[in-house]
Amino acid sequence: MLVYANTLTFRGIGAEAAVFKAIGAWLKEQLGFGLHPDQLRTEGEYVGSRGEVRAKLRILVTAEESPQLYAWVLKFPDEKVKGRQWTTEVGVKRLGDVLDLSCVVKTDEHSTLVDSPVGASQPRLIRYVAANIAKAKDADFDVSVPGVELKNLGTDSYSYLDLEAEIERRDRNEPIVLVSPARDGNSLVNCADLQQKLIGLAQVVQISPGFNSYEMAGVLGEGRSAWGGAVNILYAPTPTGFVRRRLFLADVITSWGDSQIGRISQVLAWITNSTNIAKLYGHIRPEGVVQLSLRRRMQAASARSAHMDATQLRQELQQAAAQAAEQAAEHKKSLDDVWNECFQLEGRVSTLTEELKDRQDELSRRDFTIESLKDQLDRAGDGGGPVVNIEHLVGMASRKTPPSPLECIELIEDLYGDRCVILPSARSSAEKASQFMFGRELLDLLNRFVTTFRRALMEGGDNQARNVFGKGEYAANESETVMNNKSLKRKRLFEYEGKPIEMFRHLKIGVADDVTKTIRVHFHWDANRQKLVVGHCGGHLPMK
Repeated sequence: MLVYANTLTFRGIGAEAAVFKAIGAWLKEQLGFGLHPDQLRTEGEYVGSRGEVRAKLRILVTAEESPQLYAWVLKFPDEKVKGRQWTTEVGVKRLGDVLDLSCVVKTDEHSTLVDSPVGASQPRLIRYVAANIAKAKDADFDVSVPGVELKNLGTDSYSYLDLEAEIERRDRNEPIVLVSPARDGNSLVNCADLQQKLIGLAQVVQISPGFNSYEMAGVLGEGRSAWGGAVNILYAPTPTGFVRRRLFLADVITSWGDSQIGRISQVLAWITNSTNIAKLYGHIRPEGVVQLSLRRRMQAASARSAHMDATQLRQELQQAAAQAAEQAAEHKKSLDDVWNECFQLEGRVSTLTEELKDRQDELSRRDFTIESLKDQLDRAGDGGGPVVNIEHLVGMASRKTPPSPLECIELIEDLYGDRCVILPSARSSAEKASQFMFGRELLDLLNRFVTTFRRALMEGGDNQARNVFGKGEYAANESETVMNNKSLKRKRLFEYEGKPIEMFRHLKIGVADDVTKTIRVHFHWDANRQKLVVGHCGGHLPMK
C-alpha cells in the first residue's frame, strides 16, 4: 500500500551536501550505525537494526556522468504489527546546481491476519532535509516547492483577493489548507507544525483571529471559507477549473482527540490521499537507476571493445549479462508495484466518480446562483427600485401590531430571495392566517431559518442544523399517525417546479388548536440549488 510520496527540488551548490547529510543521519537511526559519505555514494548492501527491528539497506548509484542518480531502498518489519513490512525508497537526481529528492513509503502485508490500519505520517528524512536546507547558506528550495512557509489570511482586505487568485490559478497542483481560529482565538490544529508536515505537498493558510468572516465569505464564497475552528481543504483545480473542497468543522476535529499529532495525522491523510499518485510519477525509482547504470556501462564497454582481447570481452559480456539478469528481477518487482498501484487507482477512480457527481451538483448550484443574481439585478435595475421597501420595513418595525404571516414571508423573500423560494401555496396559507398574533416571533424564526439553519444544513446536514432551533420550534418529520395515513400525507404535498414534493419537515409555534396562537411552516430543502422551499405558512395542517 502506498502510504506517502513526495518530491522536492533544491537549487544551489550547497544543496547536495545538505541533502546527503540528512540522508546519512536518517540511515544511522534506521541501521544503528553510520555510513561514511563515500559509502552513501557507492553501490552496496548493509544490514542493521533499530532496537529489535532488523533493517536491510540497498544502495544503487550511477554517477559516471550527468545527471547523477542515487537510490536508497530500506526495508524493515513493523515492530508492532506482525506480517507487515515497510519499504522506504529515497531517490536523488543531480543536474548542475539543481537537485531533485523523492521519497516514497510503502507497506506490504504478508498475512491475511493484518487488519491494523496504517496512520499517515511524514518520514523523518523530510524533516531533516528541510532543516539542513534552511541552515545552508548556498542552498534553497526551488520556487516550485509548495508549503515552504506558513501563509496568513485576514490581516487586510487584500489578503482575501490574493488567496482568491491563488485558489483559481489553473496551474496550481497542490491543495490549500485553510485553518480558522476557534472562539478563543486559537486554532484547533497547530498551523506551524501542520505546515512542517505538509512541506512539498500543500500550502497551509492560517486565518488571523481578528479576521472578518463576512468579508472573507463575500470574496471567497462560503464554500471556500472557514471559521469557528474549522479546517477547509481546497484541492487543486480540475482541467475545467472546478475546485473540490473538504470541510472539517470544529466538533469533527475535536473528535480526532486532544493530541496535535493525531489531528495533524488526520489532515495529512486527506492530503496524501489526493497527492500520492501524482507525486509517485516524479519518483526516482531504484529500477530506473539500475537501468540507466546498465545502459551507461554497455555504452562504455562498446567504446572499449575495440581495445579488448577475447578474454576481456568475454568477462565484460558476463558482467553485462549478470547486470541484465539483475535488471530483469528489478523490472519484475517494478511490474508488481505497478499492478498494485493500478489496483489503488481503481479505487481512486471510484472515488473520483463520486466526486464528479458532486462537481456536477456544484455546477448546477452555480448556474442557479448566477440566474438568481441576474434576477435580483433585473429587479433592482430597470426602474424597479430597491429590492426591499425601506419605508415599509421601518413602518412595520415601529408599529404596535405585529407583522402578519404574509408580511413575514414576503420580507424574508425580499431580503433572502437567493436562499429561499416562497411557493404560491405558502402565500395562500399565510393570507388565511392573518389573525396569528406572534408575527415578530415568526419573523425571528424565519430569519434563523434562511441564515443560520441553511448554513448549518449545507455544512453538517440535518443533525447539525436542527440545533439552530430551540425545543418545540422544529420537527424533522410528521407523526406516525400522519405518515401512516395516505390522505393526510397528501395534505403535505406541494407543487414545486411542476412536481409534487413531500414537505414533512416544518417549523412550529404553539400547540393549541387556535389559529391566533399556532402556526406551521412546512418546507423542502433543494440540495442542488441550496434553496429552502416553503410550501405552507399557516395553520396546523389536518390531523386524524
